[in-house]
Amino acid sequence: MKEYIIYEQPVAENIRNFLKCEYLFEKFNAALLQEDLWGVKTSISTLLEMSDFIIRINLKVELLKDLERSMLYLKVLNKNNNNVNIIELDEYISKIEDAINMLNDENNSPSKSIVNNEFLMHINNKIHIPAGDNFFDMPSYLNFLSSSKSSIIEHINSWYEPFNPLISASRLILSIRRDTAGFIPYISSKSYFEKKLDKNSKVDLIRIKLLKKDSIYPVISVNRQNINIIFKTSYGKNRLSKPITENNEFSLSLSSIK
Repeated sequence: MKEYIIYEQPVAENIRNFLKCEYLFEKFNAALLQEDLWGVKTSISTLLEMSDFIIRINLKVELLKDLERSMLYLKVLNKNNNNVNIIELDEYISKIEDAINMLNDENNSPSKSIVNNEFLMHINNKIHIPAGDNFFDMPSYLNFLSSSKSSIIEHINSWYEPFNPLISASRLILSIRRDTAGFIPYISSKSYFEKKLDKNSKVDLIRIKLLKKDSIYPVISVNRQNINIIFKTSYGKNRLSKPITENNEFSLSLSSIK
């Protein structure tokens, strides 16, 4: 078990969207691995949430732009830096090329397959109502959930498949960001920490590593000139928060792909 927690704060809107995609995929996948029907229900509601999110933004265009930028960045890194793992960079470049090809092969929004599915849209119309996805109002849902697990998984995987190129590309971009920006140790002044940014830097993802045992979390704000962090802790049964009163050791990672 990891002894630390990594808190991530997106600065750029596209990175925020990629993080949301990653979050939805992890929630979907974790629910699908559960053995009961409640896990299946959660996976379907998460798939619908994924569809609602992606249909609102032009994610494909964002991904293609960032993949191209990431490839150029890695090629420069490969050429100029003798300390990087060349094999790992080549693997990333190959994965980027595959991701770009997969995205270009997609002509329609993946949400279209969900919107055109009457069964799923019936569920989608109900899940926003408290207890709306109950079985007495949706006997067809109970009938589906009573099928064999293999049949259920086959259906859900087929519904998810159109989203896979977008989700995989999002996770690849985030993996590159995380692997190419190392952590640097710092110490806060009691609860407060401030770091000046170079005016030419384009930080798009902030990551903070803290020890679990200290039960401290960061509240991050950022603009073009500064990163400001207030470290807080929670107390009491209602989890009230307050700034810490002692200096705190932590590690900071700033991702910036120009």
